[in-house]
Amino acid sequence: MAKSKKLERIVRFSAGHDCMRFECKLKSPRCMPGGGGSHSVHGVDAKFFVKGADGAVQFVLFTGWLPRASKQDEYGWESIGGALPADLGYHSKKPRYDGQTSIKEACEFCDGKPCYYDGSGLNAYGAMHALVNGGDAALWAFLEEYYAHVFHGKPYPKPVEYPTPLRK
Repeated sequence: MAKSKKLERIVRFSAGHDCMRFECKLKSPRCMPGGGGSHSVHGVDAKFFVKGADGAVQFVLFTGWLPRASKQDEYGWESIGGALPADLGYHSKKPRYDGQTSIKEACEFCDGKPCYYDGSGLNAYGAMHALVNGGDAALWAFLEEYYAHVFHGKPYPKPVEYPTPLRK
């Protein structure tokens, strides 16, 4: 199997929205609190990608950081909720299993062509443990090993344990 080009690391943050307290930033006339078309509330998403010649893998983290007015309000500065590992998945230039269908839209991780995507929220906990227990270096190592697993049949990444033993 040919070795992939160097892997690229990409981090993106998607702004949150609060269509309950603020006007809909998507300008949808159907987005009304209590109505069927409301976008409701969603915090900032942190997305980590490892991209290579075969496609990319991604880890998505819902931060729970919600939009706020620029001055302190009745809710204070704290966000509601906590971080939630939301997705560990891949964008592939070719199918990874029999019967997999492509996403028809152009994919930036597949050179603008349609991609074959699959992911799992339950599998995202391994990436979350890597980030929490080992920081960004451990997360990047986990994602690079996951890339090798998905695209080159290497073993699935091992869990990242906290670096010191439990107290007795």
